[in-house]
Amino acid sequence: MKNLKLILFLFSITTAVFAQNAPAPVLSLSPEHPNPGDEVTITYNAANGPLANAMYVNGVVYTFDNFKWIANDITLKAAGDKKWETKMKLSNHASFINCVFKSDTIVDRGVKFPNGYMFAQVPGSYTGWGILRSRAFQNEVPNVVHDSAYIADQVGLMWINYELQYHPESRKKIFYYGLKLKQLTSGKDEGVAIKKELRGLLANPNLDNTTQYDIQKTLFLLENPADKVFIDSVQKVLVTKYPYGVLARDRQIQKVFSETDFKTKVKLFADFEKNFPQSKFEDVYTDYESLFYDKMVKSIVYGYIVNNKDYDYALNSVKRVSFGNLLDYHWHLVSIPFDRDHEGTEKANIDTLKKYADIFMAELENRLTFVPKMYVGKLSLKEWQEQALQMLAREYFTYAKLAEKTKNYDVEEKYLAKIKPLFGYNDATYNEVYIRMLLRKRQTADAKNYMALSVKQNQVTPEMLASLKELYLKDGGATAGFDAYLESLKSLSNIEEHKKKVISELINLPIAGFDLESSKGGRVKLADQKGKIVVLDFWAMWCGPCKNAMPGMQMAVNKYKKDENVKFYFVDTMEYIKDYKEQTQAFIKEKGFDFNVLYDGKNPKTGKMDVAYEQYAKAFKFSGIPEKMIIDASGKLRWMSNGYFGSPSELVDEISIVVEHLKAEKK
Repeated sequence: MKNLKLILFLFSITTAVFAQNAPAPVLSLSPEHPNPGDEVTITYNAANGPLANAMYVNGVVYTFDNFKWIANDITLKAAGDKKWETKMKLSNHASFINCVFKSDTIVDRGVKFPNGYMFAQVPGSYTGWGILRSRAFQNEVPNVVHDSAYIADQVGLMWINYELQYHPESRKKIFYYGLKLKQLTSGKDEGVAIKKELRGLLANPNLDNTTQYDIQKTLFLLENPADKVFIDSVQKVLVTKYPYGVLARDRQIQKVFSETDFKTKVKLFADFEKNFPQSKFEDVYTDYESLFYDKMVKSIVYGYIVNNKDYDYALNSVKRVSFGNLLDYHWHLVSIPFDRDHEGTEKANIDTLKKYADIFMAELENRLTFVPKMYVGKLSLKEWQEQALQMLAREYFTYAKLAEKTKNYDVEEKYLAKIKPLFGYNDATYNEVYIRMLLRKRQTADAKNYMALSVKQNQVTPEMLASLKELYLKDGGATAGFDAYLESLKSLSNIEEHKKKVISELINLPIAGFDLESSKGGRVKLADQKGKIVVLDFWAMWCGPCKNAMPGMQMAVNKYKKDENVKFYFVDTMEYIKDYKEQTQAFIKEKGFDFNVLYDGKNPKTGKMDVAYEQYAKAFKFSGIPEKMIIDASGKLRWMSNGYFGSPSELVDEISIVVEHLKAEKK
């Protein structure tokens, strides 16, 4: 009875601490003093917070349960007076809960005081409240509190001491937190206390995975070189007593990862999977695992592919590998070859890519049904799915394009819809595929509206413009009026902002000449271009981004086709195959581009076909292609741009802004 009174007294103090200086309780539970396992009503008072005018509220409840964090999604219903409610069943060992409430992109995590509730009578309550707000553990707990809610290490240690005072049975679960905070607050070597604590723990015959790992983490607190003997002895005990435990597993991960002989690596990995099955380590995620496990697995998987041309090992391992590795499989074995096929840099077997993609995507989708162990307790299922969508978006898009190519239109539509919130209107390549889908379904009104919004965002392709023009003419528009119609769709503020940015990038530097062979016959010298604005585009047959930028460059060529004072030259550089000229011309013809291609000359220093590129890269300190340069009528370099950012319409606008500015200067 005495202990119960003490706990209730302390509980009242804790509640007062939560409420101190707070205008009104943001979080309340009903019943007022629930126990673990109870069904409770959570009430959120949004009146004085960032969600005061929210139309809906959902959130996440982070529970400290048996010294582990659990994250559960909640959806709340309006209860009047800017209050929101939901019911949930508390977990059986809940000692502390913290709520984060959300509406759209607005989040209420509390400010100085998080939206927390402590079950002071339950072991772990004081620890949960303390470590959630201690910066020392921000990478080990849900990162959900406001910056102003973090407490000093001394205060964190105070809460750990409360835990030991009122729940001494918690010691084996919290020693790491207490020792780390003690080390941080004392300002001196706490080696004696650390060693004493660890010796006592090692006397226990049955340490679970979490405790084993907490011992490993605690050893890192010993910074004195003289402590190495003790560290080695503790690690020896851990490996000896637990030969299939956490430290032994970490060491085996490092051993397999470091092995250079592939056959030996494969054997070591097979032994590793037998001795350390993943199912026995779901409750612990170590630094070694984070750093090396996925790399170890990839070295095996891609070793089979590179050494033996064996893709089956990757296909058969999908159930066992991490989400990150699955993502990597799809990127390397599907997206990259698909993109190279599309770019014309490398042929791919589409049926094979579809086979691989179907296997990887099915398992990737399965992984969205549960939170990976690296995020358990830190992300709720909904939060994980939102984060995973960001990671998957590129692969979803490849899968949609692959489905389009193989005429699996239902699949294409499904995956385009998944990523529309991320890509819609704001990605020219996505917009082009999406428009093809709408037109194929004869949703012409939707297609026209979508294209209009894409034009406003300056994210359109030549194919889209052709489709928009066709719809415009079908609706009774006149050919002569299309350009004016197109201009009317653009955002004037976006145009002005883009123009201001491009003009701010202008330079005025002398540039050396070149004398290069032309695909149209003869040679082209820069010295002969005086009085003309010259646009140079350095590219290569092996360069995917260079080719992706070409539709935009063709738009620019078309725009200035009748202007004799603007010249475009596409410098094919750094080629290494003997018949690159023939391949270049075949590619240009296949794509229907009207380009004057110049072939970069042989560099006398290196023997490579990059004499002009190397000269300019060195003089103007750039590297990589595509590299675009614009030279004014007096022969000065005025603008440079490296890379391609995905929008043909935006690219032609950049070229046009510079060209028109230089024309105006000349006048």
